Amino acid sequence: MICPVTKRIDERKRVMLDRPVQGVCKPTVKVGQKVSDTEIIAHCELSAGQRLLKIAHVLGVSRGSVEKHLTRKVGDRIYEGEIIARKRGIFGLAKKEIKAPVDGLISEIDSRGDLIIKFLPKPVRLISGAAGEVKGIADDKISIMTTATKIHGFVSVGKLREGLISIVASPRDFIIPASIKADSQGKILVGGALLEKSALEKAVTIGAAAIITGGMNYRDFESLANGGDFGTTVMITESFGSAPMGDDIWQFFSKKQGHLGFISGEANQAIVPEATTTGDEKLESPGTWRQLRVGDKVRYLRKESSDLLGEVKDLPGEQIINSGILTEVAQVSFTSGQDLLLPAANLQIIDF
Repeated sequence: MICPVTKRIDERKRVMLDRPVQGVCKPTVKVGQKVSDTEIIAHCELSAGQRLLKIAHVLGVSRGSVEKHLTRKVGDRIYEGEIIARKRGIFGLAKKEIKAPVDGLISEIDSRGDLIIKFLPKPVRLISGAAGEVKGIADDKISIMTTATKIHGFVSVGKLREGLISIVASPRDFIIPASIKADSQGKILVGGALLEKSALEKAVTIGAAAIITGGMNYRDFESLANGGDFGTTVMITESFGSAPMGDDIWQFFSKKQGHLGFISGEANQAIVPEATTTGDEKLESPGTWRQLRVGDKVRYLRKESSDLLGEVKDLPGEQIINSGILTEVAQVSFTSGQDLLLPAANLQIIDF
């Protein structure tokens, strides 16, 4: 039976890295331009939200008279502490004043006499994150052809995130709250045989970008997968439960400590660009296939559950499965201890 092959670590391949842009952005590069891994490729402005001030209520005036009590008009830029509304008392002896709580822009006066202040846009510089050549510039992304290594996980959850790689535990240690330091904010934390739920909660609170670890309790992972994005991306490299991180993945990340990495739970992969390119790297392969063999590490793809990792113990040939279909099957022993007879067509070979 021929099955698709996925390499756990696909080293030094030419890959297309898409750098998402947010807000209003002005690219500083052109298609075909060579860039370094620290080069600014766009200047962006992100909207930071808005604030509502109850002018009519605080001054005790009608909605229609709010505008005449303003010291600034709609469309004006205002600064924190500046008086923006005032009501004078009888004979000018008493007055009420309202000061701007933040820097911003007076956007509008709504139907209740409330003033809406838009926060000033936040400037953001988009860094290339990888050395290579700009291949495309679109409204939502800038694409760079670069040399990078891809690491494919057992299972992952969370959106695309980036951060500096930081080793927080040895392959056989548990990741506990004490493993998560105060400087973990924005970093990709790597290591361990089991990610404890309390450690994950601390990582989310601190603002860690991602955690890559060997194992995690299935119920903890399931709660993440069913709850939408929770602020930190998680990749499990080996299996559910306690599972020391494989030496291949551990050694790779140990050498990349402090390097910038990207991780996507949806794609179930981490990407670590190289700082330089030599020009002789091969293009990323769309995938290879080969004959399934006894002893192969395989992933069983099931729609109703997460991927399961196991080892082929026997290849009995064609058999009729529960659905009544005659197909080639494989006996697979999973890390959970289960032994199952499965359709070979649903297996993916993991190349270590």
